[in-house]
Amino acid sequence: MYIIRGLQNIPSIYRGAVVTIGNFDGVHLGHQQLFYRLGAIGAEHGGAPVMAITFEPHPQRLLNPDKAPVRITNVRGKSRWMGIHGVDAMFILHFNRELAALDPQSFVKRILVDGLGVRQVLVGSNFRFGAKGVGSFQDLQLLGEKFGFGVHSESLFVANGDAVSSTRIRKAVGQGDFDLASDLLGRPFEIEKRVMGGKRRGRGLGFPTANFALDGLLHPPTGVYVVEGWIDDSWLPAVANIGHNPTFGDEGLHLEVHMLSNCGDIYRRVVRIRFLKRLREEVKFANVEALKTQIAKDVMAAKDYFAEKSVESTQ
Repeated sequence: MYIIRGLQNIPSIYRGAVVTIGNFDGVHLGHQQLFYRLGAIGAEHGGAPVMAITFEPHPQRLLNPDKAPVRITNVRGKSRWMGIHGVDAMFILHFNRELAALDPQSFVKRILVDGLGVRQVLVGSNFRFGAKGVGSFQDLQLLGEKFGFGVHSESLFVANGDAVSSTRIRKAVGQGDFDLASDLLGRPFEIEKRVMGGKRRGRGLGFPTANFALDGLLHPPTGVYVVEGWIDDSWLPAVANIGHNPTFGDEGLHLEVHMLSNCGDIYRRVVRIRFLKRLREEVKFANVEALKTQIAKDVMAAKDYFAEKSVESTQ
């Protein structure tokens, strides 16, 4: 996966690409369907490279910051899943006031024609573009005819009786419904962040943890979870807490992960944590000893979960 920022950095090999346009937050089943179709169009046009045009920051962070959605995937995760599903390059457009003010024709002329020299464009059937979203799919078709590129649409992907969307995924994860989130994503929900320094309380309690800040990323409700951590190309069993550490009177929301097997020093490393099951709510304990006792129970419950899954996989 090749990541490009800025029109001035477009390699010549990616001019004349087959492109799609969108935020693609989560790279869910609907996006994946779009990328597979995009690859087919590229193959039909002499093996043209396949590119996804996306925006940073999310347009709503500029246009409507109070209602801007939290991210399902960061740039690293988005590029990884795009690459897995057939996209050759991700072109990131910096979304600013100037870009937001472009009318549909100016956007197409400046970005798609002069900037990228696109050959074909594929978008979702509900695609809108240009200042205030005034441009429709039909407008894009007319501009394609004017500037000499093909335009295609892809219908929305339906799962569990409704169109798959990033909004549905955010709602599912926010309610702790990992089964539905997995159905919509085509994989378990995960958080990908760099391990940060903590207060080393877990080590003192006998359960050392890797600590992650959750700023700006989608996460489940506070509580204790069975999870897995992707470390050195393997998914390793773990138990995690999302919360405010009420027993210690902390402020701020953090994710703390206790690995159930030795994984070495992972401080400052980027780790993926995928969520499998909720064990309990976050609780304020009367004292540290009560907290230690409950953590031990949580660890045992997580180990039982993985033992049961291991038995199921051999049957």
